[in-house]
Amino acid sequence: MMGKKDTYDDLPLRVDLRAKKKGEPAVSLRRGSAKPKRLSNLKPSRIGPIRGVSAPATRTPERLGSRRVVVKARVIKMTAYGVGAAKLHLRYLDREGTGQGTEREGFFDREGEGIQRQEVDAIREGEPHQFRLIVSPEDAERLDLKDYTRKLMGQVESDLGRKLDWKAINHYNTDNPHTHIVIHGLDQKGEEVFIDREYISNGIRHRAAELATQELGHRLEHEIRDSIQKEIKAKSFTRADRELIQQSQDNRITFDIAGDTPAARLQRSRLLGRLQELERFGYAEKVAGQQWRLADHLPDKLKQLGQYDEAMTRLKRAEQQLGHPASGYRLHDSAIGNPLEGVVLDRGLSDEMSERGYLILGSRDGILHQVPVSNLSQEETRVGQVIRVQVLEEKSVKAADWNIAGYAAAHDGIYHAESHATWAIEAGKITPTQQESYLHAHQLRLNTLSNLGVVKSIEGNRWQIPEDLPDQVQALVQKDSRTTRAVFVAQHQLPIDTQVTYRGRTWLDEHYHALVEDGRPQGVAIKLRNAAALRAQWLTGQGLEAGTQASRSALDDMERQTLAAQVRQKTGLPFRPLAAGESMQGKVLGVVDVPSNRRYAVVANSKEFSMVPWKQEPLPPKGMNMAIGINPQGRAWSKQIQKGIAR
Repeated sequence: MMGKKDTYDDLPLRVDLRAKKKGEPAVSLRRGSAKPKRLSNLKPSRIGPIRGVSAPATRTPERLGSRRVVVKARVIKMTAYGVGAAKLHLRYLDREGTGQGTEREGFFDREGEGIQRQEVDAIREGEPHQFRLIVSPEDAERLDLKDYTRKLMGQVESDLGRKLDWKAINHYNTDNPHTHIVIHGLDQKGEEVFIDREYISNGIRHRAAELATQELGHRLEHEIRDSIQKEIKAKSFTRADRELIQQSQDNRITFDIAGDTPAARLQRSRLLGRLQELERFGYAEKVAGQQWRLADHLPDKLKQLGQYDEAMTRLKRAEQQLGHPASGYRLHDSAIGNPLEGVVLDRGLSDEMSERGYLILGSRDGILHQVPVSNLSQEETRVGQVIRVQVLEEKSVKAADWNIAGYAAAHDGIYHAESHATWAIEAGKITPTQQESYLHAHQLRLNTLSNLGVVKSIEGNRWQIPEDLPDQVQALVQKDSRTTRAVFVAQHQLPIDTQVTYRGRTWLDEHYHALVEDGRPQGVAIKLRNAAALRAQWLTGQGLEAGTQASRSALDDMERQTLAAQVRQKTGLPFRPLAAGESMQGKVLGVVDVPSNRRYAVVANSKEFSMVPWKQEPLPPKGMNMAIGINPQGRAWSKQIQKGIAR
């Protein structure tokens, strides 16, 4: 999680939208000297075909009373990993609960509204990268954000001299409503788009502030003072902090702002107020007279303070939504200690421009926990689920490495993640619902291997894989050949509230007695105890007694019957349940995961189908000839039938 950034004022100005020669970097993001260049100092050849981009569009200082706008930017390269990351990010942007009403806000562009995420997901052929922006006007609640964004993008297109292919979505679920803008790496004519960070952060920011000022008028005196007071009190790294650091030498600053103009007096009050607030934080001290000393590593400390403040805000919000007071709060880093089990109360991204996510868990002791996760991990969980978080040791050569190496070996050393995922479904190794997670996990591993220099990205989202990939990975390991990672295991696929009436075994059934006897009056313990009581009432209505082995066995039968009904409806074949000592043979239709975390192999012949619990790995591929059965002791068994053997 990163602290909020006000601007990128320390970056030099470089804007280049020309089609570059092959081999040149698509987007230049290098930092230059702290002192920005002026547009007039740049050679015309560096500017490219930008018409109308003058100094006011990029470097003109904000005037007193101008509306303020924060612009954040990120460039996503459309490699195999980047495509998966981009789609996950779009799914996060298009989630429920971010609009003004109960319905999803939806994407929009220069003309239309209600654009489906699948349309934004589409990667244009030959698209090398995409730009992701967050535009957050200080007074966004007073603006029509759709109209404002369209006018802003129209001005950007005028500055850049081309029509861009862009989509946007508004978020109203935070204290500061804001707009996420996706700009494709190809314009409407199919030409590659290059936008330098300096123009994105300062050019667009200036245009956005200018437009907001036109829409709302200049800020009144009380608005300016409120804004300054908010900046002074901020628990994050602000523009005032950057100015103090720039004016300091060896972390010491003599507070002396010349002039007696209203602007000078306001600036003096602003910076002095911020110094006094930093002193309260313990990050500055008054040495003598007007001399102050700033803490070492001030930006990092303020960002950490901001992260802590945001985490506590999330935890308290989760506590309020839970409706039961927590017994405490705990923040975890990536190296989680003892295994942690709890109910997912909230999830999201720590920073909406990044892939770093978080989960808020409530454990049965009443403590609320924030756990850092990847975007993929938080997307794989559901609010209300009971999950277990634990740290596992793993070998340096991962299962994904063997998967990648094996697939590439069968395709002339070339790996294509999408084709691999499709093959895995056809082979029965994964289900269609697991495709996106499987795809992203391998893309994530490829990105790591690329950073290590083991694999090489080539055109068409493909990768060149060496024959000895596992050996090369192992060779990179130094003394310690093991690493640790946090894993998240759902104890049941359904949220607690849905488990109350589920026709199958649930986590509530497994822990019924412990839950109803737990008298702790805090946090999640109350929610779980109430859910267990409601589950007992529902079971009574089904003629079952909660917390008994007989009820759990009956629930397993209910779940199998529900699954059998679904297969029967799809295949048109009758279901044949297998009793102890019975068996049948046929072809594998698939392996199905059910909410209770059980897995069933479905086998059918021309007349009927049956199914048995499946626990071993690997999964049998679709179409495999198998015999399945139940032994006299009631345990399921399976055996592959080789072709050509008479039966």
